[in-house]
Amino acid sequence: MRLYAAASSLVLLLLLCGTTARAATAPRVTVITDSAAGVLLWDGEANQILGHGFDLDVEPIICRKLVKPGCGGADPPPASALATVNQLGPAIGKIVVIDTGYNDTTAELADAIDPLMQALLANGVEHVIWVNYIQRLSLWADHDAVLVAAAARWPQMTVADWNAVALPHDEWFVDAAHLDTTGGRALATFLHPFLVDACGSACAPKPVFCGLARTANGFDYVEATSFACAAARTTAVAIERGQAGIWACSRDVNGAVELTCTEGDARIDLLERSPVPATRVGNVVSLANWTFRLLRSGSIQGHNRTGSWLAFGRAPWCVPGIPREVLIAFELEPLTRNGGCFTLRRP
Repeated sequence: MRLYAAASSLVLLLLLCGTTARAATAPRVTVITDSAAGVLLWDGEANQILGHGFDLDVEPIICRKLVKPGCGGADPPPASALATVNQLGPAIGKIVVIDTGYNDTTAELADAIDPLMQALLANGVEHVIWVNYIQRLSLWADHDAVLVAAAARWPQMTVADWNAVALPHDEWFVDAAHLDTTGGRALATFLHPFLVDACGSACAPKPVFCGLARTANGFDYVEATSFACAAARTTAVAIERGQAGIWACSRDVNGAVELTCTEGDARIDLLERSPVPATRVGNVVSLANWTFRLLRSGSIQGHNRTGSWLAFGRAPWCVPGIPREVLIAFELEPLTRNGGCFTLRRP
């Protein structure tokens, strides 16, 4: 069966464009597709969604088949997925997405899976995400049954059940298989978690120290994962005011992490200690996003680099009214064994 692009612009772009690259330091992902998912290349937003955090290389060819030369009557015929794998060789990503096979018969698909998987692994591929087929035709329903059976003998293969997500959405398609921009962005959103999962710990969201938030309880050290720092500090202030809203929070007053709040994939942690040191120059101490100064009058002021100086009064000063690291950096004298409160050293 021949599948053609729905618009001449799609045809032109898929013929002329073969790859798109991200930062070389990011894990490479290669997508091998026919025109059915060519939108992942030519729609910028879909490309950005799928490629977020990765060095994405989309390899679309109209009328591509899996192992045999492609259809369409071109001379030479469109390169197969197998030919593209061998052509890319060591340049292929460790993670490969296969979204082609619509132009193959079910028998051809069954015969193609093993040689294609063998070639992928021989070229250093570690994870294969094979997108299953939209069951708008009985042929493609048969395809999916063959694909599921093959995955049982190839532990490196993950079948991404795109059919279950996309089949109810006629509005995503321009015909039986080709996606419009909305469908392309839906496909990219659907596939991205598979890439992150295949990548493992190297691609897991990393916590970021966001600095100090002055809350109802004093200064808190804020760390955020999958959440902007400015928003995390503002949210921490609201949470400590008893306005957690949609955030689910748990507290451990004796732990290195005093409070953890989550909302979906986002996470905010309030830490017991600062993970970065305070730095002192003369009578000024800086800690993350706050600066403090010890005046000759014996008082301490501070500001968060966006507003005016705030007065923290005279000794004694106690944690968390002023961060412990700041009081230590000023070489103040502790008044208690655990260093909870400090005063000026005697001359």
